[in-house]
Order: sequence, then structure tokens, then C-alpha cells
Amino acid sequence: MRGEPILEVSRVRANRGHGRHRLQVLAETSFAVHAGQSLALVGISGAGKSTLAQVVLGLHAAANGQVCVQGKKWADTKLRPDRRRRHLVQGVPQDPAAAFVPRWTIRSSIEQAIKRLTDSTMSEKLMLEAAELAHFDPQLLNRHPAQLSGGQLQRAAITRALAVQPAVLVADEPTSALDPDTGESVLTALLDSAEQSNIALLMVTHDPHFAQRCTGMLTLHPPTPDF
Repeated sequence: MRGEPILEVSRVRANRGHGRHRLQVLAETSFAVHAGQSLALVGISGAGKSTLAQVVLGLHAAANGQVCVQGKKWADTKLRPDRRRRHLVQGVPQDPAAAFVPRWTIRSSIEQAIKRLTDSTMSEKLMLEAAELAHFDPQLLNRHPAQLSGGQLQRAAITRALAVQPAVLVADEPTSALDPDTGESVLTALLDSAEQSNIALLMVTHDPHFAQRCTGMLTLHPPTPDF
């Protein structure tokens, strides 16, 4: 028995624009991801992969349906994630350089995330545990973003996401800016983190090889235009 899914998306549909300019950008979609599982979202450009990722993150309102995390409603057409539960769903960006404050060290950025999103007073412990899961060298914590390579910076972003103890990770094309070998190592860090921490991983990818390494795959199709 796998029990209740960590992430459950039920009949979610999304639009962009308003009134006459409203355009459906995500066809009705449903799926579930259990603890330790990873689901790859694949499909052609315009299928709504990134929009769905934004809906799950609570950054884009659904036009229909709802998202549940750990069995409780997380977001729907009106509801936004409760601030006290905001740590439960964390994103891993496509461009990690844009996600860090240049003048802060990696350590400072992670400490700020822990302080903002959790009540924990054990930031160092959480940070080091997350770094191990993300395959991130803790000796790099005191460096600034510009001093890290692309792969190191992406593993730092994974570390920051894991440090607030989420239930769901949403990674939108996390390897697209990396060379193949580095991308492979970052993907391995993501998959290992999900499995070892019993996190549900939702990953948008255009790479068939990466998608096949996930425990599940969902192909999205562009919405059918209304005439």
C-alpha cells in the first residue's frame, strides 16, 4: 500500500489573459505523486508544462480544479498557499543564477530561506543535511553565486529548497542551461533527494533520457482551441 499521495492534481486547467484575450494554456490535467516518487512532465512547446509547474507552486491561478499537498487543499481557483505551509512546495529554477542575491553568500541565502519559511532554530543542521542530499560541497557555502559553476549553483539551489523541509519539489527544466555531464549529475542529485527524503518530485523536461529516469512520465498536449 502506497498510502495517500503527497501531491495530487485534480482536473486542473489554466488560462492566460482576460476577457476576449483569454487563452487556455493548459488542458484539464490530473495526476498524483507519492512519497519518494518523481514524475516527468513532457510534451511539445505550448502544452502547458511550465504553466502547470507554476500552478503547483502557487504562482499561477488555476481556472478549474485543485492541487492538494499531504492530503490538504493547497491551491485552487481562488485559494493561495497558506503562509504557514508555504515551505511544503519548493521550486528548483531553470536559471539558478537569477535566484540568488549576488552580494549574499550561498550560506546567507539558505539561512534566510530557513528563517523566512520555517520555525527552526537549527539552520546549520538543516543546511548541512540538505547539502549532503543535493550532492553539494559544504565548503562552497561561504562563496558568492558568481564564484560557482553552473552545476554547483544548481546544486546550491536544490540545497536551499531542501533545507526548508518541503514535501514537494518542482523543477522546471533544471538542466537546460548545463552541459550533458553536469546535467546528468544534477538530475541524479534531484532523484536521490526525492527518494531519500520521501519527497514528491515534479520535473518539467524536454530530455527523453532524463524523463525516463523518473519513476513516472506524463505527456501534456496543447489545449484544443474553442471556436
